[in-house]
Amino acid sequence: GLSEIAEEFKRLDRHRRTRGLSLAEAGQYHALFERLSDTLALGERSRRVDARQFLRVPFAMTLTIRRAHGTIAAVCHDFGGGGCAISSDETFELDDDVWLDGAEIEGQAHPLHGRATVVWTRLPVAGARSRFGLRFCIDAAEERDQIDRLLYRVLDRFLAR
Repeated sequence: GLSEIAEEFKRLDRHRRTRGLSLAEAGQYHALFERLSDTLALGERSRRVDARQFLRVPFAMTLTIRRAHGTIAAVCHDFGGGGCAISSDETFELDDDVWLDGAEIEGQAHPLHGRATVVWTRLPVAGARSRFGLRFCIDAAEERDQIDRLLYRVLDRFLAR
């Protein structure tokens, strides 16, 4: 089933990041990526062609963001190994650095510390908050590990629904 596909994807993704993949493993990884991506996108109304390098999982959680005046909570709408989409009452501009200081899923805190860059913005519509696309700036191996652990947790919870 789908959870077995996700487990195999996670296994290959860990290998990809630590030792690289053989040609056969790379083909299998790509096929699993496509199957998971298509399954995760089934609920989208108008799916765009997505050439991202990392899988994105539509899943709501809260991210804590450090600002000069303190921390704020942002709603995360989808999360992947390369970035995420958030909404916030705060305003961010393209190319702004955003400092992440944790994530919360269903009341449980998870480490997510590092920097991201704003790569797209969407103005609020009909009373909704502004939306922003963040690309993670992986400056240390520990940041990559935190992102991966959170992604796998999100993927597991998404598939358990």
